[in-house]
Amino acid sequence: MNCCVFDRVLLFLISLSDSDDSQTFELNPTEINSIYKAAKALGLQALMDLCSNKMKSFESRVRKDRFIRFSEVEKRNKGNNELLLILDGMVLDITKWLERHPGGPSIIPAQATNIDCTVFFEMYHVSRQSFLYLKSFYIGELHPDDLKTLKSSAEGAKVSSAFLESLRSFTAPWRLQIDEKEAIMGVHKSF
Repeated sequence: MNCCVFDRVLLFLISLSDSDDSQTFELNPTEINSIYKAAKALGLQALMDLCSNKMKSFESRVRKDRFIRFSEVEKRNKGNNELLLILDGMVLDITKWLERHPGGPSIIPAQATNIDCTVFFEMYHVSRQSFLYLKSFYIGELHPDDLKTLKSSAEGAKVSSAFLESLRSFTAPWRLQIDEKEAIMGVHKSF
């Protein structure tokens, strides 16, 4: 186990021992597997459970059997106090996180709703650190037909090829590849 993973395990233990709950332990989506292995090696069932719950969260919220239509994104953004974003074809549900957004809760709904927000994401997130959170918001892929007609986030602005390459290489391990033929024939399971 490397020293960074060991430090994260120690932070988890400190958060458990903190009686006034001022220390909360947040799992970074990219570290779940290595922290789970460390917790298993150390026999820390509480940490293993936390990692398992985070992994199951991805499995239960992601729509694997079919694409998400743009009309659904618009509908969910209008009502139910939800906020879904489209980033390079990925549909992200940032509803619960919006209030914690470092840029404030108003900039995203004002600029990035119901469009392809990839340009804005590149402009405002210089560091690739923001990529670490995408998996925790990911709920599925936008339908390819809708992706072709989706408006871009900023008139005239283009996403750099280097940014797209970086984004796609980071998201490739967990991003879904839906077979269009199966998606048309498939039955939608609960979302």
